[in-house]
Amino acid sequence: MTGMRSLTRTRLAVVTALAMAVATFPFTIFSVLAADLIGELEISRAQVGFLVTATGLVGALVSPVFGYLTDKLGSVRAARGVLLGGVVTLAAIAAAPTYPLLAAAALLAGIPNGWTNPATNALIVDNVPPGGRGLITGVKQSGVQVGASLGGLLLPVLAGVWGWRAAVAVFVLIPVSGAVGLWGRRDSPESRRRDDERTGARLPASVKWIAVYGALSGLASYAIFGFLPLFAEEDQLWSAPAAGTLIAVVGVSGFVARIAWPPAAERRIGHGPTLAILALVSMISAILLALAALDIAPSMVLVPAALLLGGGAIAWNAVGMLAVMDFSPPGMVGKGTGVVLLGFLGGIAVGAPLMGLSVDATGSYVPGWVAVAALFAVDAAVAGRIPRGGSLPAS
Repeated sequence: MTGMRSLTRTRLAVVTALAMAVATFPFTIFSVLAADLIGELEISRAQVGFLVTATGLVGALVSPVFGYLTDKLGSVRAARGVLLGGVVTLAAIAAAPTYPLLAAAALLAGIPNGWTNPATNALIVDNVPPGGRGLITGVKQSGVQVGASLGGLLLPVLAGVWGWRAAVAVFVLIPVSGAVGLWGRRDSPESRRRDDERTGARLPASVKWIAVYGALSGLASYAIFGFLPLFAEEDQLWSAPAAGTLIAVVGVSGFVARIAWPPAAERRIGHGPTLAILALVSMISAILLALAALDIAPSMVLVPAALLLGGGAIAWNAVGMLAVMDFSPPGMVGKGTGVVLLGFLGGIAVGAPLMGLSVDATGSYVPGWVAVAALFAVDAAVAGRIPRGGSLPAS
């Protein structure tokens, strides 16, 4: 344990959740405030979409680099770097007077987006022994949902009163609060000793298989997530408000699942088997959507499909991040996390566009949903290459 040991588990959970929230908050800004951005900056919807793509792709590309940097700097310094990056990013978005500068801010936002998981995972490893990390990891990962929910609720209201720029600026309080939680903490000399331990060490095959699993999960899950409301409207003839509630269902289910699955994986089921379960649950979600598209199942199966997606694939990275902590060699959790994120964020970046191309080319959602179900089936098979880990004996 490092000099962060005096930090209580409650504070550790809060700090890591805040870091996760701020790192992904730009996605919420660009989505929720899209109409304001289009109106003031006179840009197209495609240009708004580029902002999301820019942040996600930069996050994917830099995650291995900042994972390595996390191992070199120590978890406390890395976490401070993420939170400082969040402050700078939100301020840059709020202040950007033109679209090119807003696009530059979106690119900049990719740095905390790609750095936050390596930093927060290392912070947990430095402060919590194996066998007790599940709940904290789940709370940490749920910070994404909490941040998105707060943004969805408050950004439109604040933008209506003060304007969108001031609304964004208010959320600088998120990284500032996280920085306050780390006040007075520092990495101990044990971090330096880990440098010697990792000399010549390589990431084990288990971490690489988690990266493969993450890439497939990101590809498949965001093909559903990106098109579920549109499928409900276009194909199933739902109203726009009703279709929008499906995303809320995914979010609530994902929030609960991200907290519940890691402790279960750590203490009862094991990491690999849990990831297999999550993939199979998500496969059922895609099958239900395919049945609805074929008019074999009633339209209301979209609700359980949304519940299963949130309870399955959306929660995978809570278990995946926990597994990376357990399987990475001493002093290499940052690097291991970065490699996994490269796969996951890369999958996210191409999942939705490929689904869109499939629908445009075939005029139907059926091929896309079938392909997604097949990807989740392959993901379940990949999970079989991932050890049980946790506090359980190796299988």
